[in-house]
Amino acid sequence: MLSIRKTLIAAACAAAFTSSVSASVVTEAFDGAWTNVASADNKGLMVDYIPSANLVFSAFFTYANDGSQIWSVVAVPLVDGQLDYTNVDVLKYTGGQFSAIGSPTQAVIAKANVSFACDAITMDITPANGSGVTAANFVFQPSLGLKKLTSGQCNEPITACPAGTTAEGSDCALPASIANDLILPAGKKYLVRGQVSVQSGGSLTIAPGVTVQGVNEASQANFIAVLRGGKIFAEGTATQPITFTGPTAEAGSWAGLVIAGNATCNEATGGQPCQFEAVPSITYGGNDPADNSGRLRYVRIMYAGQEVAPDEELNALTLMAVGSGTQIEYVQVDNGLDDGFEWFGGSVNVRNVVCSNMADDCFDMAQGYNGKGQFMLAYQGTPASFTSDPHGIELDNTDPSSTTTPITQPQFSNMTLVGSAAVAGGEGIRLRRGGGGNFTNLVVTGYADRCLNLNDAETMNLASGTAQGARLSFTNSFMGGCVAGTFEDSASDPYAISAFYGVGAGNGSGDPLLSGFLPTAASPVLSGGDAPADGFFVPTNYRGAFASPSDNWTAGWTVNIPN
Repeated sequence: MLSIRKTLIAAACAAAFTSSVSASVVTEAFDGAWTNVASADNKGLMVDYIPSANLVFSAFFTYANDGSQIWSVVAVPLVDGQLDYTNVDVLKYTGGQFSAIGSPTQAVIAKANVSFACDAITMDITPANGSGVTAANFVFQPSLGLKKLTSGQCNEPITACPAGTTAEGSDCALPASIANDLILPAGKKYLVRGQVSVQSGGSLTIAPGVTVQGVNEASQANFIAVLRGGKIFAEGTATQPITFTGPTAEAGSWAGLVIAGNATCNEATGGQPCQFEAVPSITYGGNDPADNSGRLRYVRIMYAGQEVAPDEELNALTLMAVGSGTQIEYVQVDNGLDDGFEWFGGSVNVRNVVCSNMADDCFDMAQGYNGKGQFMLAYQGTPASFTSDPHGIELDNTDPSSTTTPITQPQFSNMTLVGSAAVAGGEGIRLRRGGGGNFTNLVVTGYADRCLNLNDAETMNLASGTAQGARLSFTNSFMGGCVAGTFEDSASDPYAISAFYGVGAGNGSGDPLLSGFLPTAASPVLSGGDAPADGFFVPTNYRGAFASPSDNWTAGWTVNIPN
């Protein structure tokens, strides 16, 4: 079995091309059967790329010299930019039992040199002493329905626009409608003119390092809409992130990215889907909480917020009833004219996400959103303009029927929200209109208004001042200094917000001692954390998004923030 971390395809695949992006990577397109077709005995690999571990896991079927069958495995962490791997352990396990607990042991039976290409995986085997196998060279090719990978799946830089796009000078314009599978390889910039829709059954795959740019044309909004049943696969790497941006480095120079799914939206009525207020032709919502709209990984969405209707700007990333089968991690939204991440219902989870320099809210949610998130940063920074109330989190249930179920109730852990005193208003967290949530390991500081505000009775009634509720809770969190005060206590509220926060287990307040958004060595948030006991959440013992002054997981792939 082989393991290879976002590996790069063999040099022969890329040698014929010239581009600033020259690395090829292994993706899930490699998953499946690869057979040594030059041999009649069909030795082969079963390959599985695991994105969360950046790892390829394969089972290698062959024979020992005595003719006995051997299954062996290999696990190798991948290295971005590396084409070939040497001295990879080939492991054989013995001592297990089929129907009972055995005592399996592993042994290294060989070392392998491994290379990946679009049409072949090669393995040069050097056996270990006494292993019973011989030196060999295997050339595995796709089999059992797995087809030769395209250049887009291999991330080979191209010199001509791919089929389905149109050449505009040296760039390639996307079509208005994507009904099949469109792959955007590296080597070109891709232009968005008007609404580019990925239809139901269609997919848009974008290679690492690629830039997708809205055109410099204000007569219409320029944005990508992944409609219900469509999919987007934008999987960059830490060294080759994918960038969605506008034609100029100005907020609102293009509209943004919209994804619509089939998960729950609590404003659906009469069996009909919800309708996107900004673009009524786009509908969303259904009854599949695990709906899959694709993957976004190591992606930057910049300078979004172009007006799509009077007084209606798009967010950088709009997620409408997107299901938990969708993967969103290592995504930055930056310098948008409206909100950064906005959820309308759905259950999609996020991890390692950044909102920076946003004119309005960073994390905005409504209509029954109930997903999970961990390692989330809002860094308000100093964009060219702010709205009157840019919040770190703005959370609603519905407006005006705030008791509609299922209610908005995300589970967020390890968030750092850093505001700016230069703004006229804006709060670290504003919960209102019957929305709830379970928040752990938060650090909130620096906002021009309050750090925490429960804005109305419908929300406050989800808990009490003497006990946190199952639908509304803050635990193991730290509230820093905000200009107008830490809590917005009011005599007319059912209870004091400060009292509600104060009874939460592990909560604290004071100066979090941050440098930018990272904790300093003396910071009180380096301890006191306790992430939820849920399979999604990584166990942590610290508060905020960063474990230490050196734990800057934003470094290298983000822009316009202190690194």
